[in-house]
Amino acid sequence: MDSMNTFYAHQTTRQEAQNISTSNLQTPPLTLRSSTPSSFVTRRTTRYNNDDYSQVLEFKIQLKHIRIPAVWRRIQVPYDYTFFHFHLAIQCCMGWLNCHMHIFRTQEGFEYGNPHIDINYLDFPEVREEKTSLLKDYFHSKGQIMEYEYDLGDSWEHIITYEGVFDRKQSTQYPKCLRGRGKCPPEDIGGYDGFERFKEIIKDKNHPEYEEFSNWYGESDDYDPNEFHKDSAFNNLELMPDFRDVSDYC
Repeated sequence: MDSMNTFYAHQTTRQEAQNISTSNLQTPPLTLRSSTPSSFVTRRTTRYNNDDYSQVLEFKIQLKHIRIPAVWRRIQVPYDYTFFHFHLAIQCCMGWLNCHMHIFRTQEGFEYGNPHIDINYLDFPEVREEKTSLLKDYFHSKGQIMEYEYDLGDSWEHIITYEGVFDRKQSTQYPKCLRGRGKCPPEDIGGYDGFERFKEIIKDKNHPEYEEFSNWYGESDDYDPNEFHKDSAFNNLELMPDFRDVSDYC
């Protein structure tokens, strides 16, 4: 089986496992359930640049197993953020599209996410509702670490490191990206091995599979693993879909 057929087979297997159809992924953004703070469904300039909080939390998020370049972000988020707010912020600043399931894993053995996730497919321990759980109630010590996994098929694992609480700057819009490096992999590329294969082919226009991979990627410019602009990291936050699991559409 050639490389592209392997990718297509991988996508089909993962989507069947997660019970997510193409039509589900294309469903317009959801209205957040009532358990989510109402301020979160308003415009970004209102929901983040307000006077409801005086401090922000700082984190470093790094995608595991990827080097040359490493893919990471350092961000600050409002003090009253829920884990679901945090999930959408991670999706946006990393460059993901939020079209797969995710989970936050603690070192204590429990997790934050969607407690209604398909337990017949995923063997999770206790899952606490991310939409009502606050970051500030969990993170207390600098250097505290948590794992965030996105796309439970491709299994993109991120290490989250808590870097402390800081005073909010009144003229600054949050969440804010302070620094970062690297571009995240394309969605549905087939995990770490598929990503390495993709990078090797896409950088060589003479490769026999270049045209096929380039058409699959579908962007006007070739993939640049070094591309990252911190000032625009949250530009698309308003457009980020609220997807968590197919059950959210029921």
